[in-house]
Amino acid sequence: MSYRALLLLPLWSVVCLPALVGCGDDAPANPDASLPLDARVEVVGAPAVNLRYGATTNLTVRYVDSGGTPLAGALLEWAIVGEAAGAQLAALQATTNADGIAEMTLTAGASDTLFTVEITPPVGTGATFDIAVADTDLGSITVNMTYPGSRALIRFDAFLFDGEDCAAMDPAALPTPLRPASIVSDLTARPAFAGVAPGATYAVAVVASTGTNVAAYGCADRVVVTADADTPVDVALRDVALPANFVGVWDLDNRFDFGDAVPPSVETFLDVIGELADDDVTDSAGDPSFELSDDDGDGISPEYGVDPGAFVIDATMDQTCHWECVGSEDYASCSELNHSLGDLELIYTENFQTWDGAQSRFRGGCGSWEYIVGDAQTMVNDQVAAALPDFAAAWGQLASDLARAITNAHFLSVLTIRDPSAGHEFEVPITHELVEMVVDFRDPLSVPAGAARQRTFLLADAGLSSLTIDDVSTVDGTTLTIPEHSFNMRFGQLTLYIYRNVLLTEIFGVSSTGALLATWVDCNQLATWLYDSIDSLIWPISVPVSVGTLEGYCTTALDAVGARLEAELAGSLDADGVLTIRGTVTGSDIDEDTGRVGALVDGAWSGSFTEGAVTGDVTGVFTGARAAE
Repeated sequence: MSYRALLLLPLWSVVCLPALVGCGDDAPANPDASLPLDARVEVVGAPAVNLRYGATTNLTVRYVDSGGTPLAGALLEWAIVGEAAGAQLAALQATTNADGIAEMTLTAGASDTLFTVEITPPVGTGATFDIAVADTDLGSITVNMTYPGSRALIRFDAFLFDGEDCAAMDPAALPTPLRPASIVSDLTARPAFAGVAPGATYAVAVVASTGTNVAAYGCADRVVVTADADTPVDVALRDVALPANFVGVWDLDNRFDFGDAVPPSVETFLDVIGELADDDVTDSAGDPSFELSDDDGDGISPEYGVDPGAFVIDATMDQTCHWECVGSEDYASCSELNHSLGDLELIYTENFQTWDGAQSRFRGGCGSWEYIVGDAQTMVNDQVAAALPDFAAAWGQLASDLARAITNAHFLSVLTIRDPSAGHEFEVPITHELVEMVVDFRDPLSVPAGAARQRTFLLADAGLSSLTIDDVSTVDGTTLTIPEHSFNMRFGQLTLYIYRNVLLTEIFGVSSTGALLATWVDCNQLATWLYDSIDSLIWPISVPVSVGTLEGYCTTALDAVGARLEAELAGSLDADGVLTIRGTVTGSDIDEDTGRVGALVDGAWSGSFTEGAVTGDVTGVFTGARAAE
């Protein structure tokens, strides 16, 4: 049994002094204002007394203040604690004289026993006598403690051993003693052992604490006890390493690595926004939708320029022509069998030629596109490039930053560690709450381009809630182990928030893709060019559509492009995900006097994420700093 466990046991000979925290009922702060709060009762003579059957003795104490000045006229309470076996005190109260002295007669009974006599003052710290009654010759031990350190020691537990060697004893796991002495709360007090059989193999160990932590230890061995004599034993206390005290509120800085597995909602989002600058034939899932191809075999791909123009012009075309309608339908009623949002793949593979099933809003609204679409896309792409030079690279950089924000997530959380309950000293209650997210990104509009920027936002602002768990951690030395716990996460919703409210807002000052394109594309210029192109291609006299109408188509198209991109997320924004983690962290900067941990270092997370049928491993690191008090 370790001494920590021993201190928790209700041993029959351990007396709980009134001055110790948690002992007895709460007393008034100072029931007698004339007496100093730091008053104490001192034993005069030996604190260990051996009595034969029926013998009597006078027990003497002195009541003094912290400077040793006697306190006269104070009424002291006297009581036998333990099995008296017929022993009696002459009275239960005694008043101190002018020298602060009070005496009490004790008469032994006629049976072997061990007990204590407790003296309680009206104010301050009391004292005890250790009493043995026996019909044999016994000795006693009185312990004199010294301590050169600076820790605020308030509890001293002395233990008596037989046959133990101090050098072989581990202060963190003392063997079971013969018995403990009464607990004392002052270094000047003298723990005592009465009724000790004569011998030469005794050892005395003292464990001292600051109230919550064992802070000092001392031991003396080869103690010789002689019959009918008191043996003084000097024990020098030395500081011991304090157990790490993690209790408090901690701000954690967490970084998670999702590895190669990405939540499906995030992957969908990255694929979709990547289409604005991606000239690859297929996306990461092998889907050719939204992609351009080298249809005429001239080795030039994409065939009609990069994607911003393709998206805008396709959305504009949707305002004037519906493709593959049922034969009986017109433009207004067309069910758009394959093109409810427009289908770049098929439109491009058909080279923008008309075919059966196409329905125009006005005459020529489908066929004219095969002549003007390439130039129209180039015009849009030129406008976009003017607003954001090297658009493909810059947009790809933003998509990369967005992907990194999720797959290398940077979360700030709060870990609250509370005091353990009695009897469960190594099981520490905790609360862990994810609070904020930090996003690092590069600004393509900065001079020079690509300057690093950072934005921190509340996860609650992104619509994520219930990111708090309660659990119980464990402490082993300076290591805190945080058990496995899970947070409900909506990764798609979080991704969209970062895209709109961090990247788009912080860099471009807009909140959606459509609003961003509207700042780049001059719809009046495009509409005027479209009007002139249609006029010269189809109607030599007049065109039954105005520049204003075409400009409206363009404006609608910009909104449609943004909606089209973000609509791809509609089915995944509400996808439920789970982030499950467990971790360990080391306490650092430990106060030598209190054991208080000053910092958390070398934290390591492990765990997983789940979204739908997809699961991936998650690793991470973290550090912790105490929250401002």
